[in-house]
Amino acid sequence: MPTILERYHKVFAKDSELSQKANQLFPDGVTHDGRFMSPFPIYITHADGAYKWGLEDKKFIDYWAGHGALLLGHNPPEIVEAVTTQMHRGTHYGACHPLELEWGNLITRLVPCAERIRFVSSGTEATLMAIRLARTYTEKNKVLKFAGHFHGWHDSLIFGAYPPFDMSIPGIPKEARDNTLLCPPNDINAVEKYLKTDKDIACVILEPTGASFGTVPTDGVFLQQLRDLTEQHGVLLIFDEVITGFRVAPGGAQAHYNVTPDLTTLAKIVAGGLPGGALVGRKEILKIISMEAEEEGMKMHHPGTFNANPLSASAGIAMLKIVKTGKPNTQVNRIAKMLRESLNKVIDKHGLDWAIYGEFSGIRLLIGHGEKDIQAEDFNPYNWDYKKLKGGNDENLLTHLRCGLLVNGVDLATNGGMTTAAHTEADIEATMHAFEQTIEWMRIDGLIA
Repeated sequence: MPTILERYHKVFAKDSELSQKANQLFPDGVTHDGRFMSPFPIYITHADGAYKWGLEDKKFIDYWAGHGALLLGHNPPEIVEAVTTQMHRGTHYGACHPLELEWGNLITRLVPCAERIRFVSSGTEATLMAIRLARTYTEKNKVLKFAGHFHGWHDSLIFGAYPPFDMSIPGIPKEARDNTLLCPPNDINAVEKYLKTDKDIACVILEPTGASFGTVPTDGVFLQQLRDLTEQHGVLLIFDEVITGFRVAPGGAQAHYNVTPDLTTLAKIVAGGLPGGALVGRKEILKIISMEAEEEGMKMHHPGTFNANPLSASAGIAMLKIVKTGKPNTQVNRIAKMLRESLNKVIDKHGLDWAIYGEFSGIRLLIGHGEKDIQAEDFNPYNWDYKKLKGGNDENLLTHLRCGLLVNGVDLATNGGMTTAAHTEADIEATMHAFEQTIEWMRIDGLIA
């Protein structure tokens, strides 16, 4: 009987050929670190709803959800219509346009902290702007972030995002590294110690549901403690809602937890699945971008060729009109809970030291954690060390699991993925069967006992 990897090589032979060509063009043959896969990635030609299709028309249930950008699934008709209509009207005006006002007004009505808004082209740009504004506004230099939290790949925030969390990052000057303070996640005492002893901290930034959309989860109690502490010490609080914005709730995690930060970064869903992002927050902070601030020598210059691009604006408007009903959030959260429970039943049936966990629409994997006596259905990530949750997977098992699932028609991301409003109970059933089939193959291959 062929092994999982032999099956994978046979089923995806044409993908292997493309991958070899890609390796002559791109570093690692990919255009995003997260798309790197051993022995090689698959290639997608089109997508619709909860599905995408690869070479030779092989169909997959998709849990990447466009890296979290696709709340409604692929090609929602309302967004397709809006973007198609806009294409005929122009893709770039090099000017102000009415759509940016409509888009901005929708955002400010939904997000509690959004008194003013500035559009950018990505989540990394949004967090870059947030840090620059925080430093300008407070006239302080340092940023406090949490281990495991990802806020884009720029110098100020990439440190501590990946295990081992305290390693230096090549290419980042020591001066930049020295201005980034790394705190253990969910440790309010450590935060308080930093804020009491270092008076040069401009801001604290975090993903409000925890590192990598709940891989290391955070709760509302910690967020409120953080809000109280930062206000007490005159430090700005920034929520990175690039993923959680409009996914956790129509108003983001801050609306769900009723904790309002000073600034919020947005991307992914905010642009309806097209490139685009935004920074929102208190008007006196965003005022620093305005020409008025130039007279005081405080202005932050902010150009950007594709800021509030008409295509992204049209997609974002169509998306947020649906988001504000709250219906997509209810659906994605319900279907994700069902998926987590279904997969954990399979894990417990086979007696594996695995767990599928998460909150809201998140699906998180912990494969080969080593604790044989813990039932997957009873797994509580709040009781686990963050270094085990992010970076604790058995990479060999994870590789075989992903390859087996792809052969069985399921594309689960390296860290698990997310659900969309297009996923159905039938998709959950099919995913559960693919999961169980892959586990049986892994057992035959001698990977698990």
